[in-house]
Amino acid sequence: MAHNSPELVRGLIDKLDSTKFNKEVFDKTGLFVIRNALPKELVSEWKKEWDEFYEKSLANGRNVNVNNPVDLKEELPEKLAKIYKNDFLLDVAEQVFGKDVALLNHRFVIKDKFSPGEVFLHHDYCYHIGNPNKASFFVPLSYAGKKNGGLTYYLGTHKYGYLGDAGEIDPDHFKEQWPQVTPELEPGDLAIMNSVLWHKSGINEAGIDRIVADIIYQPADDPSSKELLRGQWQTDIFIQHKDIVKFFKTSRVKKIIELKEKVK
Repeated sequence: MAHNSPELVRGLIDKLDSTKFNKEVFDKTGLFVIRNALPKELVSEWKKEWDEFYEKSLANGRNVNVNNPVDLKEELPEKLAKIYKNDFLLDVAEQVFGKDVALLNHRFVIKDKFSPGEVFLHHDYCYHIGNPNKASFFVPLSYAGKKNGGLTYYLGTHKYGYLGDAGEIDPDHFKEQWPQVTPELEPGDLAIMNSVLWHKSGINEAGIDRIVADIIYQPADDPSSKELLRGQWQTDIFIQHKDIVKFFKTSRVKKIIELKEKVK
């Protein structure tokens, strides 16, 4: 019986895109796309808020993160900043994690005229803290697909877990060849990705701004959680990402910081 082979995962591709969430398929592939998961009227409200925010605060230039150009650094207006509290999303999060759900992070990842480039193959967990049982809920406020730098996922790769470092993954150095998918998403759709799943994105060639909310949910027993969203806390201890350098007397990150200081 196959447990996590590329052949097993390839046979599930037709089942990971539906109007209803399937946890068994998600657990095996690391990805699930729910069509029409959110009311179009609600997403239209969010898009209107985004358009007004973009025109007012971003259209003439924005603070592009050199290390991660698609990561929006500007402060969001309240309606967009609270998307992660939406009950439609939290109902799905309960199906993924159970009745006790917490937040790790909420941000927007965008590809516009200031950051149209590709993003290399990676997984997210190596940049996180806490436990690996996390998932990104990608909420598109625009079309997000092959034409404008939508995400390509390497299905099943989350089964490797943490690879021991952070950076661009070289798939040619793995014996297994995993199937890839690039879903064509529209506003109202929802893509759910295991945080250890490999993914990348191409260039925004169409010039259509790719606007996506990236919400990372996790079980409420994770000490890295920022906010309880459903159920009850299942942890009495907490850690914060801003403190990661303080956790170690010596570390790779501290050595990099020291080297940068020396070459200034």
